[in-house]
Amino acid sequence: MLESLAQTIDRASPVQFWSYLGVAALVTLWCFYRGFSRLRLARLIEDTPTSLIRSASQGYVELEGRAVALPGAPVYAPLSGRPCVWYEYTIDHLETRWYRGRRRSAWVRLEGARSEAIFALDDGTGQCVIDPEGADIQCSHSISWHGHERYPYNTPPGHSDLFGSYRYTERLIEPDDPLYVLGWFKSMRDPAQGGLRARTRELLLRWKRSPGQLLERFDLNRDGQIDQHEWEIVRRQAEKEALRAQGDTAEAKGPVHVLSRPPRGGIPFIIAGETQEVLSSGFRRRAIATLFLFVLGCGAIAWALQERFN
Repeated sequence: MLESLAQTIDRASPVQFWSYLGVAALVTLWCFYRGFSRLRLARLIEDTPTSLIRSASQGYVELEGRAVALPGAPVYAPLSGRPCVWYEYTIDHLETRWYRGRRRSAWVRLEGARSEAIFALDDGTGQCVIDPEGADIQCSHSISWHGHERYPYNTPPGHSDLFGSYRYTERLIEPDDPLYVLGWFKSMRDPAQGGLRARTRELLLRWKRSPGQLLERFDLNRDGQIDQHEWEIVRRQAEKEALRAQGDTAEAKGPVHVLSRPPRGGIPFIIAGETQEVLSSGFRRRAIATLFLFVLGCGAIAWALQERFN
């Protein structure tokens, strides 16, 4: 195999050789950057002290506890129907095309979305509302299965055709899963629940008056209408924005703690449905694997240069 590669390198034109070498160098540099970024995240997770919700300071904090669903309509994964507090799903289709007289098959992404519904973390000293928008989310639950229809109607994972032309994938954080978060902690006064509901209804009515903007923002499958699944996303987004906009106008019943994306860019915002130890060790393993690819890439580039010019 090495002899065949050496012959290909020798026969390649200068433009081909330097083009391939440039692509290889870019991939190798990306592996270097990605590896050290993951090591930096692992160190940040291990070195940041874990705060308790009851006594956490305002600003950038690390919390650890268990995932809790907020009161109201439960959240279900859109494909498998499993109860959860957060989900991400994709639907892919296996498509076959002819290219230069050869038949080639590849998975093509048809649709995908991630939940923006808020949920909570409970660490035994209190609860903190988690706004997942913009977070790097790691999940311990990931399921994938196949079928023959675009949507897996009444087909639970593990009971569909393994060789169907449609592939369904879901990543989930389920209630009572261990939950680790690293983000921006803020406490605010708690308006009466009726006030929060009224604020949510007001937002929904305002959005309904602008159907074009509503479709542009929430029509995920672009079919020109808001279906039941999309309307649930609309409702939860309105609830989230109402919670963000709440102030001190109502009589306080106690602080509401919210953790969300840091206001300054470049600061990691991490949500993981696993323990801190599992999360940091996972980042370290992936960092080592990526840096190993960087070393292999450097060796391959050096070998190609030697073969070309010797």
